[in-house]
Parts: sequence; structure tokens; C-alpha cells
Amino acid sequence: MYNSITLKQCADLIAAVGDKQTVLVQGEMGIGKSAILKMLKDSIAYPQFKDAYFCYVDITTKDVGDFVVPKIKDIDGNEVCSFIPNEEFGFHFKGKKVVMMLDEAGKGRGGVLNACLRLMNERALGVYQLTEGSVIFATTNLSVEGLGDNMPPHALNRLTRVKVCKTNAATWIEDYAIPNGINPVIIGTVAEYPEMFASFEDYEKPEQNTYINDPRTVRGAVVTHRSMERAAYVYESTRILGDDVMCHALAGTVGEKAMHNILTMDKMDSQLTPWDDLIKSPETATVPTSAAATCMLVSKAVHRIDNSNITAWMKFLNRIPKEPQGLFARSVMSDKCPKRDVAARNTEFALWAAANNFMFAKK
Repeated sequence: MYNSITLKQCADLIAAVGDKQTVLVQGEMGIGKSAILKMLKDSIAYPQFKDAYFCYVDITTKDVGDFVVPKIKDIDGNEVCSFIPNEEFGFHFKGKKVVMMLDEAGKGRGGVLNACLRLMNERALGVYQLTEGSVIFATTNLSVEGLGDNMPPHALNRLTRVKVCKTNAATWIEDYAIPNGINPVIIGTVAEYPEMFASFEDYEKPEQNTYINDPRTVRGAVVTHRSMERAAYVYESTRILGDDVMCHALAGTVGEKAMHNILTMDKMDSQLTPWDDLIKSPETATVPTSAAATCMLVSKAVHRIDNSNITAWMKFLNRIPKEPQGLFARSVMSDKCPKRDVAARNTEFALWAAANNFMFAKK
């Protein structure tokens, strides 16, 4: 029951205790741990950070001398050496909160890790102290992944360790992919093959899921949440270069098996009713027969509706299954969606919402 928590729960925990206690977020590679900093910055759920300075510190690029540097000063006619902190850490913001993420903290070695300890424990470097209410948290990969993420016991004793679970396909689609405009073909691929976002810990043998990274075997390009988002960009940018280039690039981004799945969804997308035709004939346009195709269509609609076409779209929406109807409604009414006002002011959407208010509750 307490094996892991979600990224959102991690952000909530950091917001709750991070001013006094450093949370160490552990999780598999490429699942969005570093994105927690952006969650804390952008979400209205954390008003205490509205005017804070957000600081991303990549520990893998740091040496001991990157934390503080010597400065000669005069005290009562005597020259002494003091140490001043790197501007990156935000100690120069007097009276302003700092929200600091120490990314890849588990890869810090020797003096670098030691330099982090007082920072994580006391929010201080030398004689410099962060403003009261400043938050520090750290991220690292799982040690079992074999990526060099390890901390000694005396360091871990200063921290609250939490393990973040991999976001499943449905949650990624609704909470991240659609709001951020990820290409519908990539969304459809993930919807059709949700095992792409499974954890290697769910399988007894690596060959049971060849999409993902598994420390028990050696693989090249694999599917992660990060690489799938990159695949969306590669897909969009290489289609004009021909299939050979696009396929080679996709295989080098997410692996050959996932590349073939993306091509399958690409072919399916080309067979969907074009948006303009759907809006012209919403009551007779062909309704997709597969869940993946419907998901692609919904993701397009969230970003294409406007005051001139939403009424027609709502007529079509009522013809598809209830689950994707709910996906559309929750996505378009999310805080992140720029089309929220378009839906909120439409009479047909208001009538649908009144009749299907239960669909706004996430499963």
C-alpha cells in the first residue's frame, strides 16, 4: 500500500514539508521526476510559491568549487578569506523564497555530496542562509537501475526518501499529453499499447516487456515518458523527410518495436474523418471503432475547438462512447487548457455537463 506515490503526491509532500525537511524523490529514469519543479511553479495548488525564485541545480555538472568561491575581505584592517555562494543557488534574494531542486543528487560524489549536505539539512552554504520558507528537494534514480545513484547512510539520514511510481498511460494522456499538445498519433500509440509505461518491477523476466528499460538486460533506445514526448517532436519534424529517415529516427528514440506501433497509428490517423468534414457533418461523420482512434480524435478536438465549431463538435461527441466523452470534458476544462472558456460558454457543452456531471470525476 505504501510502496510508492505519484508525481503529484510528491509535489504535495514537498510543498508541505520542504521548507524544513528535504525530500529525496527516487524513481525510474525518464518518468518526470525533474518536472516536479515545474509543477510547483505552475500549479495554482501552491500559492505560497507564487513569487519564489525557482532554482534547478544539476548535480552531475557540479564540482566542489561550484558551490562557494573565496573572496578576500577586510575586517578591522585585517585581510581574511570568506566564501560567497554561486548565484545559481539564489542566496542573493533577500526576503524572497527559493524553491531549489537538486537533480540527480544520488550521482554526487565525495566533496560534491558533502557540499550538498548542509544545504539540504539547514538551507545554508557557509554563513549564507536562504530566506525562511525556502524549499529544497532532490531527485535520483533507483539504485537497482545501475546508473550510479547511491548515497551513504549518514546522508540519507538527513532526508525523507520517497519512491515515485511511473505514471500509467491513461493518466499521462489526460494530465499531461493532451494539455501539452502532444501529437495525437503519439497519444493514440500510448492508448493502444499502455504497457509502454509499465515498470520493469512488474515483470519476472525482461523479455515480458521489450518496450521499457530493464536493468536485468542491455537495451538501446527504450520507451519512457520523456522519450515518448521526444518521439512526438521527431515524428512531426521528420515526416517531410520520408519514411526511411522518420523510421530510423523514431527507432533511435523509442526503439524499433515502438516505432512500428507509431507507424500503425499514423496509418489509422490518416483514415479518420478530416476535422473540417467532421464539423460540416457531425451527425453523419464516421465514428472511430477503436479506443486509440477515438483518443486521437478527442486530443485533436481539445486544441481545435473554437466558438465557431464547438456546437458541431458537441453533436459528434454525443455519438462516441461515454469514457472518451469524459476525457474530452475533463481535458478541456482543466486549468491548463487554453480552450476552457470556449467550452464553458457554450450552451451545448453546458447541457452535456449538467447531464453527465459524474464524468468529471477521475477514476
